[in-house]
Amino acid sequence: MKLKSILIGAGVVVALVWWNVAEIPNFRIDTSKVKSMPIPESVSAAKLDWAWFDLVETDESEGKCKLVSMPEPLGSLEGKVVVVSGPSFACGDQIVERSDGYSIRGFVMVPYFGMIDCCVGNPIPYYQWTIVVKELRSPWEINHKGIIDPSVVVRGVLRVERQSSQDGIFFLDQAEVIDSVEHQAAQEQLIGE
Repeated sequence: MKLKSILIGAGVVVALVWWNVAEIPNFRIDTSKVKSMPIPESVSAAKLDWAWFDLVETDESEGKCKLVSMPEPLGSLEGKVVVVSGPSFACGDQIVERSDGYSIRGFVMVPYFGMIDCCVGNPIPYYQWTIVVKELRSPWEINHKGIIDPSVVVRGVLRVERQSSQDGIFFLDQAEVIDSVEHQAAQEQLIGE
């Protein structure tokens, strides 16, 4: 009787483990199918490819991160004017609320597939996938209240922090938001009137 109880208990444990493993989703993302906001053709700057960031290697220790290696195409753009499209996330003193909207002075960019990698993995991809836009040349003005759509196209000078840092590895300096979903929606509304 005791052996039968042990076997039933073991069977239940195996079934639960198998069921949980079978339910784990596959988080591999085909980056060619993840579409960012299109970069206007009139923009003359090298385009950052989010797929390059998947090849970045970092080392994290005591809440700080250090760059170990990055792919040559990404490294070759250091110090140059680049453009990138993707979601932006501003918080804290980077957002100033106005009566008719928001003024955003800086934000971070992390592609959607990078956020998934970060959330299901360990904290290292956070640094690997993040572009920090600390101070814009002029604030990004959102002229409505409510949800801020984070999709933007940003141009700036790519800076790579090679020393141990807790702020990030990849930065866009002298940056400007050159397009956003919010801006495109406003343009479409004007055209429709």
